[in-house]
Amino acid sequence: MDNIENTNENIQETVGEVSVEAPRMTFLALITRTISSLAGGIAGTLVLLIIYILSASIVSPVLMPQGEQTEVSPLFIFVLMAMIFAATLIANLISPLLISFTQRDKYKRITTTLFQVFIINVVIFLILVPIYFFSSQISYEFTSYAAGLQIAFGVLASALILEIISNYKYALLGVYSVIFAIVAGLALNILVYQFTGNATILLFIALPVLWGGVGFTYGIFIMFYHWVVETWGTDFLATSQEYSKDYGIEEQEIETMVDIEPPEDKEGVDFLRKQ
Repeated sequence: MDNIENTNENIQETVGEVSVEAPRMTFLALITRTISSLAGGIAGTLVLLIIYILSASIVSPVLMPQGEQTEVSPLFIFVLMAMIFAATLIANLISPLLISFTQRDKYKRITTTLFQVFIINVVIFLILVPIYFFSSQISYEFTSYAAGLQIAFGVLASALILEIISNYKYALLGVYSVIFAIVAGLALNILVYQFTGNATILLFIALPVLWGGVGFTYGIFIMFYHWVVETWGTDFLATSQEYSKDYGIEEQEIETMVDIEPPEDKEGVDFLRKQ
Protein backbone atom coordinates (compact mmCIF):
# COMPACT_ATOMS: atom_id res chain seq x y z
CA MET A 1 0.00 0.00 0.00
CA ASP A 2 2.84 2.36 0.80
CA ASN A 3 4.33 1.80 -2.65
CA ILE A 4 0.96 2.50 -4.29
CA GLU A 5 0.51 5.70 -2.29
CA ASN A 6 3.99 6.89 -3.21
CA THR A 7 3.34 6.12 -6.89
CA ASN A 8 0.04 7.98 -6.69
CA GLU A 9 1.72 11.01 -5.16
CA ASN A 10 4.48 11.02 -7.79
CA ILE A 11 1.96 10.86 -10.63
CA GLN A 12 -0.14 13.59 -9.09
CA GLU A 13 2.92 15.80 -8.84
CA THR A 14 3.76 15.10 -12.48
CA VAL A 15 0.21 15.86 -13.58
CA GLY A 16 0.13 19.02 -11.51
CA GLU A 17 3.31 20.42 -13.01
CA VAL A 18 2.81 23.03 -15.71
CA SER A 19 5.81 23.36 -17.96
CA VAL A 20 5.94 26.39 -20.22
CA GLU A 21 9.57 25.94 -21.19
CA ALA A 22 9.28 26.05 -24.98
CA PRO A 23 12.15 24.88 -27.19
CA ARG A 24 14.80 27.48 -27.98
CA MET A 25 16.67 28.30 -31.16
CA THR A 26 19.71 30.55 -31.24
CA PHE A 27 20.70 32.52 -34.31
CA LEU A 28 23.81 30.35 -34.73
CA ALA A 29 21.70 27.19 -34.54
CA LEU A 30 19.34 28.65 -37.16
CA ILE A 31 22.23 29.31 -39.55
CA THR A 32 23.84 25.89 -39.07
CA ARG A 33 20.48 24.12 -39.43
CA THR A 34 19.69 26.00 -42.64
CA ILE A 35 23.11 25.26 -44.12
CA SER A 36 22.86 21.59 -43.16
CA SER A 37 19.43 21.10 -44.71
CA LEU A 38 20.48 23.06 -47.80
CA ALA A 39 23.59 20.87 -48.13
CA GLY A 40 21.41 17.75 -48.13
CA GLY A 41 19.27 19.20 -50.91
CA ILE A 42 22.39 20.06 -52.91
CA ALA A 43 23.69 16.50 -52.44
CA GLY A 44 20.48 15.16 -53.94
CA THR A 45 20.80 17.63 -56.82
CA LEU A 46 24.36 16.44 -57.51
CA VAL A 47 23.09 12.86 -57.80
CA LEU A 48 20.36 14.15 -60.09
CA LEU A 49 22.92 15.97 -62.21
CA ILE A 50 25.16 12.91 -62.57
CA ILE A 51 22.28 10.68 -63.68
CA TYR A 52 21.00 13.45 -65.97
CA ILE A 53 24.37 13.76 -67.71
CA LEU A 54 24.64 10.00 -68.16
CA SER A 55 21.14 9.78 -69.63
CA ALA A 56 20.79 13.20 -71.24
CA SER A 57 19.81 11.78 -74.63
CA ILE A 58 16.80 10.08 -73.04
CA VAL A 59 15.64 12.59 -70.45
CA SER A 60 16.53 16.01 -71.84
CA PRO A 61 13.84 16.08 -74.60
CA VAL A 62 11.16 15.67 -71.94
CA LEU A 63 12.48 18.57 -69.86
CA MET A 64 12.65 21.07 -72.72
CA PRO A 65 10.35 24.10 -72.71
CA GLN A 66 6.89 23.56 -74.11
CA GLY A 67 6.78 23.68 -77.88
CA GLU A 68 10.36 22.42 -78.22
CA GLN A 69 9.79 18.86 -77.09
CA THR A 70 10.62 16.15 -79.60
CA GLU A 71 9.90 12.45 -79.71
CA VAL A 72 11.69 10.62 -76.92
CA SER A 73 12.70 7.06 -76.24
CA PRO A 74 10.20 4.82 -74.45
CA LEU A 75 12.92 4.28 -71.84
CA PHE A 76 12.60 7.84 -70.60
CA ILE A 77 9.87 7.05 -68.06
CA PHE A 78 12.05 4.40 -66.35
CA VAL A 79 15.13 6.62 -66.38
CA LEU A 80 13.14 9.58 -65.08
CA MET A 81 11.63 7.55 -62.22
CA ALA A 82 15.02 6.13 -61.23
CA MET A 83 16.63 9.57 -61.41
CA ILE A 84 14.00 11.29 -59.25
CA PHE A 85 13.88 8.43 -56.74
CA ALA A 86 17.66 8.27 -56.28
CA ALA A 87 18.08 12.04 -55.95
CA THR A 88 15.13 12.44 -53.59
CA LEU A 89 16.19 9.52 -51.41
CA ILE A 90 19.76 10.82 -51.06
CA ALA A 91 18.58 14.33 -50.19
CA ASN A 92 15.98 13.03 -47.72
CA LEU A 93 18.56 10.89 -45.92
CA ILE A 94 21.47 13.33 -45.87
CA SER A 95 19.49 16.42 -44.81
CA PRO A 96 18.09 14.86 -41.58
CA LEU A 97 21.50 13.36 -40.83
CA LEU A 98 23.26 16.72 -41.15
CA ILE A 99 20.52 18.49 -39.20
CA SER A 100 20.95 16.01 -36.35
CA PHE A 101 24.57 17.14 -35.94
CA THR A 102 23.43 20.71 -35.24
CA GLN A 103 21.31 19.62 -32.22
CA ARG A 104 22.65 16.33 -30.88
CA ASP A 105 20.68 16.62 -27.64
CA LYS A 106 17.40 16.75 -29.57
CA TYR A 107 17.95 14.39 -32.50
CA LYS A 108 19.09 11.34 -30.53
CA ARG A 109 17.16 8.68 -32.47
CA ILE A 110 18.64 9.49 -35.86
CA THR A 111 19.10 5.84 -36.90
CA THR A 112 15.40 5.16 -36.36
CA THR A 113 14.57 8.37 -38.20
CA LEU A 114 16.67 7.45 -41.25
CA PHE A 115 15.14 3.98 -41.35
CA GLN A 116 11.62 5.41 -41.34
CA VAL A 117 12.59 8.03 -43.93
CA PHE A 118 13.88 5.30 -46.24
CA ILE A 119 10.66 3.29 -45.85
CA ILE A 120 8.35 6.24 -46.51
CA ASN A 121 10.29 7.29 -49.61
CA VAL A 122 10.01 3.78 -51.04
CA VAL A 123 6.26 3.75 -50.28
CA ILE A 124 5.75 7.15 -51.95
CA PHE A 125 7.67 5.98 -54.99
CA LEU A 126 5.57 2.80 -55.31
CA ILE A 127 2.35 4.78 -55.00
CA LEU A 128 3.42 7.22 -57.71
CA VAL A 129 4.63 4.60 -60.22
CA PRO A 130 1.13 4.15 -61.73
CA ILE A 131 0.77 7.93 -61.90
CA TYR A 132 4.04 8.18 -63.83
CA PHE A 133 2.84 5.72 -66.45
CA PHE A 134 -0.64 7.22 -66.63
CA SER A 135 0.69 10.78 -67.00
CA SER A 136 3.15 9.74 -69.72
CA GLN A 137 0.19 8.65 -71.83
CA ILE A 138 -1.34 12.13 -71.57
CA SER A 139 1.64 14.43 -72.07
CA TYR A 140 5.21 14.89 -70.95
CA GLU A 141 4.16 17.96 -69.02
CA PHE A 142 2.03 15.81 -66.73
CA THR A 143 4.99 13.49 -66.25
CA SER A 144 7.03 16.38 -64.89
CA TYR A 145 4.15 17.11 -62.49
CA ALA A 146 4.38 13.51 -61.22
CA ALA A 147 8.10 14.01 -60.60
CA GLY A 148 7.31 17.21 -58.71
CA LEU A 149 4.79 15.37 -56.55
CA GLN A 150 7.37 12.74 -55.63
CA ILE A 151 9.93 15.37 -54.63
CA ALA A 152 7.43 17.43 -52.62
CA PHE A 153 5.81 14.48 -50.83
CA GLY A 154 9.20 12.89 -50.13
CA VAL A 155 10.61 16.03 -48.50
CA LEU A 156 7.37 16.66 -46.60
CA ALA A 157 7.16 13.14 -45.18
CA SER A 158 10.88 12.97 -44.34
CA ALA A 159 10.89 16.31 -42.52
CA LEU A 160 7.76 15.39 -40.55
CA ILE A 161 9.28 12.05 -39.49
CA LEU A 162 12.44 13.84 -38.36
CA GLU A 163 10.54 16.24 -36.10
CA ILE A 164 7.95 13.79 -34.75
CA ILE A 165 10.50 11.16 -33.70
CA SER A 166 12.92 13.70 -32.22
CA ASN A 167 10.41 15.46 -29.96
CA TYR A 168 6.90 14.09 -29.64
CA LYS A 169 5.82 16.84 -27.24
CA TYR A 170 6.36 19.52 -29.89
CA ALA A 171 5.51 17.43 -32.95
CA LEU A 172 2.78 19.92 -33.88
CA LEU A 173 5.35 22.69 -34.07
CA GLY A 174 7.26 20.62 -36.61
CA VAL A 175 4.08 19.86 -38.57
CA TYR A 176 3.12 23.53 -38.92
CA SER A 177 6.61 24.70 -39.84
CA VAL A 178 7.27 21.91 -42.35
CA ILE A 179 3.95 22.36 -44.13
CA PHE A 180 4.50 26.11 -44.36
CA ALA A 181 8.02 25.56 -45.73
CA ILE A 182 6.84 23.09 -48.37
CA VAL A 183 4.02 25.38 -49.53
CA ALA A 184 6.38 28.36 -49.72
CA GLY A 185 8.97 26.27 -51.59
CA LEU A 186 6.41 25.02 -54.09
CA ALA A 187 5.20 28.57 -54.66
CA LEU A 188 8.77 29.70 -55.37
CA ASN A 189 9.35 26.81 -57.76
CA ILE A 190 6.13 27.58 -59.64
CA LEU A 191 7.15 31.23 -59.87
CA VAL A 192 10.53 30.25 -61.34
CA TYR A 193 8.82 27.99 -63.88
CA GLN A 194 6.44 30.77 -64.91
CA PHE A 195 9.38 33.07 -65.66
CA THR A 196 11.62 30.51 -67.37
CA GLY A 197 9.23 27.93 -68.80
CA ASN A 198 12.07 25.41 -68.43
CA ALA A 199 11.41 22.29 -66.39
CA THR A 200 15.12 21.46 -66.22
CA ILE A 201 15.87 24.51 -64.05
CA LEU A 202 12.92 23.68 -61.84
CA LEU A 203 14.11 20.10 -61.45
CA PHE A 204 17.57 21.12 -60.22
CA ILE A 205 16.47 23.78 -57.73
CA ALA A 206 13.54 21.89 -56.19
CA LEU A 207 15.44 19.86 -53.57
CA PRO A 208 17.73 22.67 -52.30
CA VAL A 209 14.81 25.11 -52.15
CA LEU A 210 12.50 22.72 -50.30
CA TRP A 211 15.06 21.40 -47.80
CA GLY A 212 16.62 24.81 -47.28
CA GLY A 213 13.16 26.18 -46.58
CA VAL A 214 12.42 23.37 -44.13
CA GLY A 215 15.60 24.06 -42.17
CA PHE A 216 15.15 27.82 -42.10
CA THR A 217 11.40 27.91 -41.48
CA TYR A 218 11.53 25.52 -38.53
CA GLY A 219 14.15 27.67 -36.83
CA ILE A 220 12.08 30.81 -37.35
CA PHE A 221 8.97 29.06 -36.01
CA ILE A 222 10.88 27.94 -32.92
CA MET A 223 12.03 31.49 -32.22
CA PHE A 224 8.56 32.92 -32.75
CA TYR A 225 6.86 30.21 -30.69
CA HIS A 226 9.29 30.66 -27.80
CA TRP A 227 8.38 34.36 -27.74
CA VAL A 228 4.65 33.49 -27.78
CA VAL A 229 5.02 31.09 -24.83
CA GLU A 230 7.06 33.59 -22.82
CA THR A 231 4.52 36.33 -23.55
CA TRP A 232 1.28 34.44 -22.82
CA GLY A 233 2.63 31.68 -20.55
CA THR A 234 0.74 28.90 -22.35
CA ASP A 235 2.28 26.02 -24.30
CA PHE A 236 -0.27 26.17 -27.12
CA LEU A 237 1.33 23.60 -29.45
CA ALA A 238 2.45 21.02 -26.89
CA THR A 239 0.77 17.67 -27.53
CA SER A 240 -0.12 17.53 -23.82
CA GLN A 241 -2.07 20.79 -24.09
CA GLU A 242 -5.83 20.18 -23.88
CA TYR A 243 -8.68 22.38 -25.06
CA SER A 244 -12.41 22.58 -24.51
CA LYS A 245 -14.04 19.21 -23.65
CA ASP A 246 -10.70 17.37 -23.67
CA TYR A 247 -9.47 19.31 -20.65
CA GLY A 248 -8.70 17.03 -17.69
CA ILE A 249 -9.15 13.73 -19.54
CA GLU A 250 -5.49 12.73 -19.28
CA GLU A 251 -5.39 13.40 -15.54
CA GLN A 252 -8.59 11.37 -14.99
CA GLU A 253 -7.15 8.42 -16.87
CA ILE A 254 -3.98 8.49 -14.77
CA GLU A 255 -5.96 8.72 -11.51
CA THR A 256 -8.17 5.80 -12.57
CA MET A 257 -5.11 3.72 -13.41
CA VAL A 258 -3.53 4.44 -10.02
CA ASP A 259 -6.70 3.86 -7.97
CA ILE A 260 -7.07 0.25 -9.14
CA GLU A 261 -6.67 -2.06 -6.15
CA PRO A 262 -3.82 -4.57 -6.29
CA PRO A 263 -4.76 -8.24 -6.83
CA GLU A 264 -5.39 -10.33 -3.77
CA ASP A 265 -2.39 -12.27 -2.54
CA LYS A 266 -3.98 -15.70 -2.62
CA GLU A 267 -0.73 -17.52 -2.25
CA GLY A 268 -0.02 -15.77 1.06
CA VAL A 269 -3.48 -16.60 2.41
CA ASP A 270 -3.10 -20.22 1.44
CA PHE A 271 0.26 -20.32 3.12
CA LEU A 272 -1.18 -18.93 6.41
CA ARG A 273 -4.06 -21.36 6.32
CA LYS A 274 -1.68 -24.25 5.98
CA GLN A 275 0.15 -23.05 9.04
